Amino acid sequence: MNLPAVLKGRDGLWNAAIIGAAVCALGINLTGLLVGITIVLPHLLYVPVVIAAYRYPKQGLLFAGCIGVIYVLMVLAVAGMVSLTVAEAVIRALVLIAIGGLIAALTLRLRNQESLYQGLFDNSEAGSILIRNEDGTWRVEETNWNAASLLKQEPADLKDKPLTAFWSNGEEEILDLFAREGKVYAREAELTTADGQAQKVLMSMAGLPENRAILTFVDITRRVAAEQALQSARGKLQLLSRISGDHLNRTVHEMIETLDSSAAPEQPGLLSRVRTLAGNLARQLSLAATYQDLGTRPPQWIPVERILESLGTPAGGVFLRFWAERLEVYADPLFRDVLTHVVENALRHGKTLENLVVTYQHKDGGLDIVIEDDGVGIPAAMKDAIFEYDSGGHSGLGLFICREILGVTGMTMSENGSEGTGARFVIHVPEGYYRIEGTGDAPPFPVPAGGAGRGVRYAGGTLVRELTAAEFPVADALWVDYHNTTGDPVTDRIFAAFADSEAVSLARCRRHPDGLEVDGIFTPERHRGHGYANAAVRGLIEACGHDLLYMHSVLNLTGFYAHYGFVPIPEEELPPTIRERFAWAGGEMEGANVAPMMRYPAEQRTTPA
Repeated sequence: MNLPAVLKGRDGLWNAAIIGAAVCALGINLTGLLVGITIVLPHLLYVPVVIAAYRYPKQGLLFAGCIGVIYVLMVLAVAGMVSLTVAEAVIRALVLIAIGGLIAALTLRLRNQESLYQGLFDNSEAGSILIRNEDGTWRVEETNWNAASLLKQEPADLKDKPLTAFWSNGEEEILDLFAREGKVYAREAELTTADGQAQKVLMSMAGLPENRAILTFVDITRRVAAEQALQSARGKLQLLSRISGDHLNRTVHEMIETLDSSAAPEQPGLLSRVRTLAGNLARQLSLAATYQDLGTRPPQWIPVERILESLGTPAGGVFLRFWAERLEVYADPLFRDVLTHVVENALRHGKTLENLVVTYQHKDGGLDIVIEDDGVGIPAAMKDAIFEYDSGGHSGLGLFICREILGVTGMTMSENGSEGTGARFVIHVPEGYYRIEGTGDAPPFPVPAGGAGRGVRYAGGTLVRELTAAEFPVADALWVDYHNTTGDPVTDRIFAAFADSEAVSLARCRRHPDGLEVDGIFTPERHRGHGYANAAVRGLIEACGHDLLYMHSVLNLTGFYAHYGFVPIPEEELPPTIRERFAWAGGEMEGANVAPMMRYPAEQRTTPA
């Protein structure tokens, strides 16, 4: 059955109620007039007027007037021009119009207030959640956009959830205070986002009728981190006078002893010793001056690659490779000195050093920045001692200060290389203190100045660089002839080999929920035969090779990838989300000309790639 348009849609039920009430009220009154009843029954006319004025306040007065006019006409038609009866009908019509106008005015005012409060709720810079108490459990009734965004969920997904779904740390104290006082103002709390991260917030709570309350909060995670960093820095600064005094006194004492011995036949050697001690003294003064700045400025986002690039090209032919193009860390501004000191320390003490590589890898609970070389390495007995300021000699002071600077934002540093094969410094960055540009709340970097002139130039002369998020369209254009592949800054690291200023070959490392996949290795036909693919893959392996890598290789290229440490594996050993790309092959990848392969992390392999 097709209903009239007026009875359809969201207002259909209201319209049906208004029409039904009006017809019934007028019909009953007409029947009453016909049998001579003119009292009591006219009060039924208020029902449709009230409903209509409430639902359609702008038309409420008009509707009330129409009902009143119809009633007067019915009285005239039945009772004629009896003055008393007509007068009563006119008065009732005027009362109907007055009631309709009053209800309409009150409804308009109420809706304006609702609109105002809804606008404040929806558009507030603070996160706002309307909650209700059901049998002692507070549940979400409505959420504004800022609250849902901070919790990394959709507003609809939060509806009817208990508060404990995202607030399970310290909520009892605030809820108990609210139960006692009926309000809570500016209390620090910790909420949990959909991906398990903790968000520090400043929270207020106010009671509303019908067992409801409004919960408002603002994100203070960065402020709390800065306060903790400054508090940590104040404690570390107290060490400065002791560090400086101990080391400077030691150095001065050694210089005095050396000068006292200057009458000996070995005078030239003694003077050389004095010069060395003076150099150590100058370096310690410089380090102490650096340490004095610790904590004087709040932590900031620091692009790792830009700091490393400032080191330039070292003397002595050491080959530096930096693979942190898109990485930023939230640290004390002196973090820049940490990076440069660790690299320069390796160059100064590596002796047989020929290569130094800086990479990063995601770890559970954070990210590791890895600085490794192929120098003489550090003896096992010294791996912890090198970070102590009084470890003996003078080499430990710089690394001690580096570790203290890192500690301002909860970072740590360790050394886990092997003596004889090279040092390996690992800086661990906690979750929330690093970001990859072009993802989440990390704005994309501008297209790098110098373009293809930056990056790693291998022995064959090919330059390789990881692309920034702003350069992903370059990769997409190059991949047009490779299954229309496109890159995603959130999941992908793309490495490009360049000829002059043009990207000519690509290799991609994509992060899946259960592993890393290497794919998108492609060189346009006009650029093949020059080793560009080798260079791009080599860059990817250096940058991502500390993780377990998987790939689907076409059968005729398995030998090529074996050169980089990949070995064939059964299809079932592929992580599910990586394997599903070839689910159409029905478990017969070889028949589809595809071979699953895997590469163990560099530190787990027994033979070099």
